[in-house]
Amino acid sequence: MTVARALFEIQTIELDIIERTKRMKSVNAQLEDDELLRQAKEEFAVAEGALDDNSKLIRDMEIRIEAVVEKRQATETRLYSGSVGNPKELQDMQMEVESLTRRRAQLDDQLLQLMITRDQASQDMEESKQLLEEIKGQHDEHQRDLMNEKSALSGEIERLMTERKSALARTPGAALQTYNNMRRAKGNRPVAVLREKACAICGIEQDNTVLAAIDRRDDLVNCSNCGRILLKI
Repeated sequence: MTVARALFEIQTIELDIIERTKRMKSVNAQLEDDELLRQAKEEFAVAEGALDDNSKLIRDMEIRIEAVVEKRQATETRLYSGSVGNPKELQDMQMEVESLTRRRAQLDDQLLQLMITRDQASQDMEESKQLLEEIKGQHDEHQRDLMNEKSALSGEIERLMTERKSALARTPGAALQTYNNMRRAKGNRPVAVLREKACAICGIEQDNTVLAAIDRRDDLVNCSNCGRILLKI
């Protein structure tokens, strides 16, 4: 194996490591991203709170109606008991019964509206609950898939790191130094394949001097344009 090919093998392995490491970061970010689930939980909590508040209003209204009914019944009992003979007092009690009757009708109307609102609130809560369960199921399934992918990526990265270590050990130190010095400037691609007499990365065709040097394989040969190490396959 030529030195250029050995460096190209290292480059290929390192690019695979970079790609999988980027994907691992993306997977970790997705594992931490629960925005949709959080929103669904908040919407369910709001719907549940609205139903609870409306139910409390209904209970309070029922208590108010019960108090009005009891007061009217007590007044009617006293009115028709014969124990009161004062005409003015009887008239006042009659008026109070009529007032309480009207008040009962008003409270009944309000109670009906509250019940209608409660039914809608109950429907809203059930819909938000179903949506929450659906999103949670999808979220949990997605999390399992991501965890499986993360485990696979971890294994692949570990394997590639082992291959890289082995490839580095087979490559001369001076060539590795040259390769590493070029990596950052060349976007982690300091080695380029020669295709039809041209550098596969910058696309510039090489002159005969460069092509002859590559054929001799006696040293690393650089692209006359981008400066990358050229490899003839």
